[in-house]
Amino acid sequence: MKNLDTAGLQLISIADILTESFFIPSYQRGYRWGERQVIDLLNDIFEFIKNEHKDAGEFYCLQPIVVTKKEAQWCVIDGQQRLTTIYIILKFLENAKKALFPMLPLFSLFYETRDSSREFLEKIQQIVDIDYTNADYYHLSRAYLTIKKWFEEKEQHQEINRVDFLSTLIKTDYRNNGEIDIANNVRFIWYPVSAHDEGSDDKEIFRKINMGKIPLTNAELIKALFFTADMEEAEKEKYQSRLAYEWNAIEDTLQNEDFWSFLNKAENQKNTRIEFLFDLVAEKNKNKLNAVYRKNDEYYTFYIFNDLLHQQKESIDSLWEEVKKYFRILREWFDDNEYYHLIGYLIHSDSDVAISSILKGSKGLKKADFKKCLKDHIKSSLNITEESIQDLNYYDNRKQIGNILFLFNIVSTMKAGNIYFPFGRYIDEKWSLEHIHAQKSEELKTDKQRRLLLEEQKNYYGKINDAAFVTQINDLLTEKEIDKEKFENLQNAIFSQFSAPQDATGENLTIDNNSIDNLALLSSRDNSSLSNNIFPIKRDKIIELDSKGSFIPLCTKNVFLKYYSNDVTQNVIWTQKDREAYLSAIKNTLCEYIEKETNNGQ
Repeated sequence: MKNLDTAGLQLISIADILTESFFIPSYQRGYRWGERQVIDLLNDIFEFIKNEHKDAGEFYCLQPIVVTKKEAQWCVIDGQQRLTTIYIILKFLENAKKALFPMLPLFSLFYETRDSSREFLEKIQQIVDIDYTNADYYHLSRAYLTIKKWFEEKEQHQEINRVDFLSTLIKTDYRNNGEIDIANNVRFIWYPVSAHDEGSDDKEIFRKINMGKIPLTNAELIKALFFTADMEEAEKEKYQSRLAYEWNAIEDTLQNEDFWSFLNKAENQKNTRIEFLFDLVAEKNKNKLNAVYRKNDEYYTFYIFNDLLHQQKESIDSLWEEVKKYFRILREWFDDNEYYHLIGYLIHSDSDVAISSILKGSKGLKKADFKKCLKDHIKSSLNITEESIQDLNYYDNRKQIGNILFLFNIVSTMKAGNIYFPFGRYIDEKWSLEHIHAQKSEELKTDKQRRLLLEEQKNYYGKINDAAFVTQINDLLTEKEIDKEKFENLQNAIFSQFSAPQDATGENLTIDNNSIDNLALLSSRDNSSLSNNIFPIKRDKIIELDSKGSFIPLCTKNVFLKYYSNDVTQNVIWTQKDREAYLSAIKNTLCEYIEKETNNGQ
């Protein structure tokens, strides 16, 4: 049995509290769990029972119970709803408990101002219908009848045995002088606090918890483990002061959005960012433990840290040093131009590489060898050759083209040397592929879309004093509904001005507007604002967006300004030579990441 008076956090079985008395203070509302919450709890425990491949010590964990000692009773500061639900389930299973565990009592619940609720709970097996006489009776009786119905339905289909369910709730099998429970059971996170520790009374503690000022996140639970370490009082204050200083310094750095965005994709958002480091340490050390942890469990990381400290007897100092070591490594990568860009690409591309695997792969490698390893990994993930890159198609290879152009922007930024690629902008703005010269306007399906395109083209031709096109556009705009055939004929005439590349003999070439040499990356918002338009209008819009502070990816800006083209004599037509120069720039910039052309064995 666990010593519930021990300071700090513990994982305890339900059996550990069966002899205890709990007090619900007046400032807490009564029991309010609905049918859905009760059924969810029953189903979760049932799924745990059904798992036939549980390891020794694997358990189902309930949310924390926060308590403070009041003479011989435990005052429940937080967790009343789940504690009461467990009480009602045990009341329903009382006959099975008398047969299976005849010597075990049932913990008691007392209410400061609602003593009748305690009496109602003790006799709850006798109810046959929902009691509407007061709010407590209503919710308590509804919970009991929900439990009764759930068991009866499961038993009707022979899905469950009450004895097995009860056994999972309260059995224990403590080994190693009560340190390790190897039973497959249900447990609480037991969190005793005191008015002295918190600097206030239990009512104030309750208020803080329920206002979120004491969030029971993995980070806060692990912090409690660290700060309640068993040591001499003379050393404890100095240790806690140092830990608090280092903890805050790490958390402050992780709040740097550039640093955080470098390491994390959009979905990896944490309330307390230091949890990110705890996750890495937990993942590295979990194999030391003789237990299976469910990654989707909210307290996955805390369970591992708790077991490392109490089962493996790892020292708090050694675990904290591991946290700091990971932080130092990640900070070093962030400060190094090549590490930052190469690792950032792997994290944010579609290669599904986790920072934990990169850390593991870096172990024991010299700096030059690790950078080569990163480049080889990127090359492998791209899986493209100089020959095949030009055959990639917008419709068939969109993801691969996106990765290549993403890397093109990152490596170009890296080689610039004095700027860092903004991964935070990439996350927030959801970049997508944009055609440099549009695929004509056949994708514009509505009259409104066509009118918007015509207005933009009218403005462009007005600026260059092309009266013929302005007249044709005005004629269409005055129609009540734009004639589709007339619109397409006009667009064909307009697009032919900007997309009829010729070879050396002067003959027109057939080109693919969906190949990589006609694609660039842009934020989804800016992408939609460019619409399906001709090159000079898109170019003007890119310049306008850039002047207004929109972030235009480096290579996208370069391509619309014809930075990669040689002997530029005009800026309004996107020619075949421009496309060839752009593709050549992509190949040259990414030469370390693209397989060389083969010569058919010659």
